[in-house]
Amino acid sequence: MRGQTNLDFAIGISLFLGVLIFIFLFVPGLLSPFTASAQAQTVTADRAVDHLTKSVLGSPRSPYSLRTDCTVQFFDNTTACAFEKTPLAEQLGLDPATQNVNVTVVGNASSTATARDTLCWDDSGDSLVAATTCSNADDVVLTRGQPLPANNEASVTALRVVWLHGKDVTVVVEVW
Repeated sequence: MRGQTNLDFAIGISLFLGVLIFIFLFVPGLLSPFTASAQAQTVTADRAVDHLTKSVLGSPRSPYSLRTDCTVQFFDNTTACAFEKTPLAEQLGLDPATQNVNVTVVGNASSTATARDTLCWDDSGDSLVAATTCSNADDVVLTRGQPLPANNEASVTALRVVWLHGKDVTVVVEVW
């Protein structure tokens, strides 16, 4: 009877390592359709920003043209314009237990061509200004919801360019 040679050992170990590598590379691909992805969050963010810009802050007859008074009251979290004093996620039809949302209106409030400032409604001047220049207690910063987490939690952003108080601005909805 003959013993195991070096060639037999090398072939056996190579075959074993090849099968082991194949398993580690192939099995996660088999399980990936059953893991959560950001695809549902993408649909949610798009639906939320469309709901805001086409009906809640504007009107279905003139989508993407926001009513200034209702937009300010929405971000001030008042009950005017048929808004309820409920959490933002509930107002947008999301599940507050599993989904977080932030809505912000950004635009160019300065003369810099590349400025993307969070906007604020200056109540004393009835105008849109950069949030950094809001100083009056009656001014309303046009952002609502929880801030986006600093860690690597997956988030989805949906944008819509709209008309607000004579300016082109962008409504940003972030869902995570």
